[in-house]
Amino acid sequence: MNTSKLVMTMLGGACLAGASTAQAVNWQAGDWTLGLGGNINAFYTVTSCDTGDLNSGGTTLAGLACGSTDDDAHSVSNGLLPASLNFSATTNQNGYDLAAHVNVYYGIASQGGGSSDALAFSTVDARQVYLTFGNDSMGTVLMGRNFGLFGLDAILNDISLVGSGPTFTADNPGHTTLGGLGYGYVYVDRLAQINWTTPAMGGFSATIGIFNPMNGNANGSTSQGQDSPGIHGKASYKWDGDINGLVSATFITQDVDLAGGSESTMRGWDLFGKLGFGDLGLTAYVYDGEGMSSLALGGLVLPGFDAATGDAEETSGYYLQGTYKIGNTKLGINWSESEQEKITEVENTRITLGVYHNLTPALTLMAEYSDMESETSVGSDDTNALNVGAILFF
Repeated sequence: MNTSKLVMTMLGGACLAGASTAQAVNWQAGDWTLGLGGNINAFYTVTSCDTGDLNSGGTTLAGLACGSTDDDAHSVSNGLLPASLNFSATTNQNGYDLAAHVNVYYGIASQGGGSSDALAFSTVDARQVYLTFGNDSMGTVLMGRNFGLFGLDAILNDISLVGSGPTFTADNPGHTTLGGLGYGYVYVDRLAQINWTTPAMGGFSATIGIFNPMNGNANGSTSQGQDSPGIHGKASYKWDGDINGLVSATFITQDVDLAGGSESTMRGWDLFGKLGFGDLGLTAYVYDGEGMSSLALGGLVLPGFDAATGDAEETSGYYLQGTYKIGNTKLGINWSESEQEKITEVENTRITLGVYHNLTPALTLMAEYSDMESETSVGSDDTNALNVGAILFF
């Protein structure tokens, strides 16, 4: 599987959690409440590349955007979210709230990316399969495959979650674009996990869990993480009022055995905050990590570890975002930056301007313009993308 297809397979489950529940349809089946919801989206995107000194083809994220072309690339594809069909079943038994979730994701691009192959078909994949149980006194236990904690609030509050944002391999699109992945935050990923969330304590909550250990990319070889589980945690506080908001902090840590016999660690922390003042919204996020590239935990496109020295990549980033609502229309701007500085020196910056109009409560029409730049010690790649499209939640 080539680099662009591998990335698209990984990113195919970009976070939908919390984005479509308002439109879910519920019905009773005995003591169970069954729910069905989802989304369908499509975007027409024109991407223009100036590959500068580095040329495209994998050297930087901006260079990867156009893949094999150094000119305009046109595509009709999904945005940051693939289409989805989300099923839930909930009930209360013996004083415990029980729930099951199976969320299946679809793409409108042909299998393997692109849309020009005759008789090609898209793929289907269950990205979230998990159960929960708990009550007001014990909190909630989650077991199964779900999105992680590190970077979750960053992607859920990115203006491009329901849009497209920065493109990726525009000449051969997959099931998702990058959004802000690699530009301000690392992908949260879908991970097998068992975690516990505290009971509600005013606006405060905390989650701690064990996660299936991840392998890492060590200069093209695979590092092993099975010696110990990943430990992830999160604490958050949410409040309402004339000024409403949310603040959160997460951490991740896991030991990794490298192919050369040395040991390393994948670790990271982040801070997130947002405030709402009537129609104005402000959001800020910052992270710092080791053993991950600016795109993904463990490393993707660029390695997370050096197999020879045992060094872990060091990456950090942030984004600042503002939104303003005018009736049914929201205007948004996002400025973000990610940097790697240990194994591969690269700095990715992005600015996205967006207009999002709720034609109906279920249907949003939008247009976005994104300008991206990647700089290394030997040159830079520049990309800009304009997209128009729509997303329908049901």
